[in-house]
Amino acid sequence: MRLDTSYLAYITKDELRVLLAVEMGMRNHEYVPGSLIEKISKVKRANAFVILQNLLKNKLVTHTKQKYDGYKLTYLGYDYLALSVFYKRGSITKIGVGKESDIYRCQNSDGNIVVLKLARLGRTSFRTVKKNRDYLQHRTQYNWLYLSRLASVKEFAYMEALYKNGFPTPTPIDWNRHGIVMSIINGYTLCNVASIQDANPVFKQCVELLEKFAQFGLIHSDLNEFNLMITDDLKIRVIDFPQMVSTSHLNADYYFQRDLDCLNTFFHRKFKCDEMAHIELNSIQIEKKLDLEVKASGFVKKELHKENDLDYLDEYQKNQEKEDSENEIEEDDQESSQDDHSQRSMEISQEELSDIESQEQTEKQEIEQKQEQKQEEDQKEKQQIEVPKQELTELDTRYIKKVVKKKYRNKQHIKKNNNKNKEVDIEERIQDIYL
Repeated sequence: MRLDTSYLAYITKDELRVLLAVEMGMRNHEYVPGSLIEKISKVKRANAFVILQNLLKNKLVTHTKQKYDGYKLTYLGYDYLALSVFYKRGSITKIGVGKESDIYRCQNSDGNIVVLKLARLGRTSFRTVKKNRDYLQHRTQYNWLYLSRLASVKEFAYMEALYKNGFPTPTPIDWNRHGIVMSIINGYTLCNVASIQDANPVFKQCVELLEKFAQFGLIHSDLNEFNLMITDDLKIRVIDFPQMVSTSHLNADYYFQRDLDCLNTFFHRKFKCDEMAHIELNSIQIEKKLDLEVKASGFVKKELHKENDLDYLDEYQKNQEKEDSENEIEEDDQESSQDDHSQRSMEISQEELSDIESQEQTEKQEIEQKQEQKQEEDQKEKQQIEVPKQELTELDTRYIKKVVKKKYRNKQHIKKNNNKNKEVDIEERIQDIYL
């Protein structure tokens, strides 16, 4: 799915408010009802309906009526929310679509070329992410947009921590929702390099990088020719970090040996490198436990010295979400001062959302109670109308049978079919007439 930014220049503030309301409602709903969208966005019902129709036309949301009437964000709508924040911060000013569907070449407010990466979990190639990676943790309910957000949060945190500790990574610039802005690397991935005159020094750099990860308590778990880039100066840069694990992981030896085997086979097969590396994870001394700082998969919680120590990911995500919501709401309210409904603050906490849901539940309960009362009243009326049946004598039944037969034959209520599938129960007719 390629990023289509043609409608981004024409999107209104109210449409962004409605998109943000759908995103907030999707925390507790698979499809957000229209009434809840109106309450969160604080947009009038008629305006909200028109806005949702425009968003449907541009494929920013989807609509369903199977279980109940509701709306759901698409990846394109989620992209627009992240891009609007990047535009306001000045991280991006122009967008150009690149060759890959998830990586885009952009320009920031300073005129520098940057890279925008948008997570796309939920495709056919990422369907097993809930089994292979620990994004869900203890959660039982999830959606792919939320998993994409978690993946980008972890990758940005890993990149920032590695960059501060001197690893050859891109410079992390900004993060929002499922998007990451980073510096561009003027180089090529090793899979696209045809030949290298002397591949042994490059191979040594890759092996040293693998050892350096282990010295800091981390294993890349996907260190191959697709995630390693080489510059014109024959220097190695590493990308793609969300699958990193700790050296304390149960399968740490397997992941470390797999990365080492990938490097050995690739350089020997493509560049005819004579050297082969043989390293064991147990022989590497850990200098700094960076896996605790970034909470990589498999880290030991007992090694944390304080309860609130090194809660990097949680604090970063919470603070970033608060800043984003406050900045978006303040800017929208200041710019749209002409409209009364857009002057009000759009920030809604989890408690307010729970209050809205509790109100909906109470309304449903009241409706169910009214229906039950009506059913009870109807039953009482039927009981009052019912008259006890009287016993008929044989003479009465014979006489009434004759009368009923003549009556129904004259009026052609009894039809004589060749198949004789339909028959009239005369005794039931007699009971009805007699009573």
